Amino acid sequence: MPTVRLALCDLAADWNPRDNYFTRALTKRGYTIQYCTSPADKPDFVLCGTFGHQALDYDCCRIQFSGEDSWPDLNLYDYAMGFPDFAYQGRYLRLPLYAMRDTWAPALHKHEHPDAYYLDRPGFCCCVVSNDFSAERNAFMETLMQRGLLDSGGGYRNNVGGPVADKTAFQQNYRFALAYENSADPGYCTEKIADAFAAGAVPVYWGDPEVKGEFNPESFLCAADYPDENALIQAMQALAADTDAYLKVCRAPILAPDGSSRAAAYADDETCFRFLDGIFRRGPHLRRNRSCWGSIYENDRKYHLRLAAEAARPRTLGDRLADLLRGH
Repeated sequence: MPTVRLALCDLAADWNPRDNYFTRALTKRGYTIQYCTSPADKPDFVLCGTFGHQALDYDCCRIQFSGEDSWPDLNLYDYAMGFPDFAYQGRYLRLPLYAMRDTWAPALHKHEHPDAYYLDRPGFCCCVVSNDFSAERNAFMETLMQRGLLDSGGGYRNNVGGPVADKTAFQQNYRFALAYENSADPGYCTEKIADAFAAGAVPVYWGDPEVKGEFNPESFLCAADYPDENALIQAMQALAADTDAYLKVCRAPILAPDGSSRAAAYADDETCFRFLDGIFRRGPHLRRNRSCWGSIYENDRKYHLRLAAEAARPRTLGDRLADLLRGH
């Protein structure tokens, strides 16, 4: 059985470094992971997120995953995974965040429920939003709320008495669920649409301009198909009023029957496993892909991070006296 010495760092707060999408993909296929917790443990590889800079302290092969709307920095990392759709000499894998969520498996089967599951819903439309990053989402939420058509269960613009504890259970009470991304970039298709699918609500999607290639366009409403908010709302209301038409959307599988949906590549974790397994089998060579320019770039990055950390450090009385003596 293959063994890998692996460190994990800079992950999101809700990630378990020893039990997550990546470690499960490896261990269930026979890998033994020797977990390392610091550079002193001398791991062969470090797998890191984008919530910190600890990975720069490791001088082994670095593999970055980003669940944000960002491009990988292959000057700092040997390999990367994320949302953008491109190829670069085997060093990058497109891996959308939705494929890593607990809602992904039920989303794939969202079309298999009895009619009553979709129809016996008291609410019209809901959302669970935690921030105001998207002007498009903010505006549409405001329009729907003014018309009494939206229940907001998140931390932003909440109107149901407080943030809901279970997003899926909340969305299961509604015919539609807003799935508006924080931004609109090609390939940036997050868990929002999959969460709506998993709850059996019809997603109303805005964001990735290529989303119809990601999922079956018969299974959701795409805001980009409508000239304005009024037209979109009218389409939602017309669909809700037509039982046969509504059930047709609910019954449409999220992967296009002709096999054209990009999301089919992530139906399981095999794609991710092959990418990581290929890296590990090449061996833990130091700085496998980073160029000489990458070294200069990395040193500059570390320097500016140190300056930022120093500027953020609380100033003691001794620091302030020293500044006075230096004439600052």
